[in-house]
Amino acid sequence: MGIYSTKPIKEISKEEFKYLIKGKKVVVSPHAIWHLSNQQRKDFNVEELVSMVEKENPRKVHLQENGRYAVYYRKSDGYRKLIIEIRDDKTIVVTFVDMSEIPKYKI
Repeated sequence: MGIYSTKPIKEISKEEFKYLIKGKKVVVSPHAIWHLSNQQRKDFNVEELVSMVEKENPRKVHLQENGRYAVYYRKSDGYRKLIIEIRDDKTIVVTFVDMSEIPKYKI
């Protein structure tokens, strides 16, 4: 992968995204956990992210210029944005961030 922007270039339907990840193992990269404090790491549940990708329907999905996907899931206190890389054999949660709302982009 070259150096490309995280700028969204296309909105992807929820159905298309689910099709792209269907049957692929979901893994969480070490980078996704790296930014958490030690206390947050003790409380954080990696399985929650995996379950979110496997079972929940995203509210919005954007393909980024760098080939990764910004995927937004509804949470009780806002949204969780996951950056996901899809490979032939697996779906990788690269990182995530909690946000109060989904940003609006002109694509």
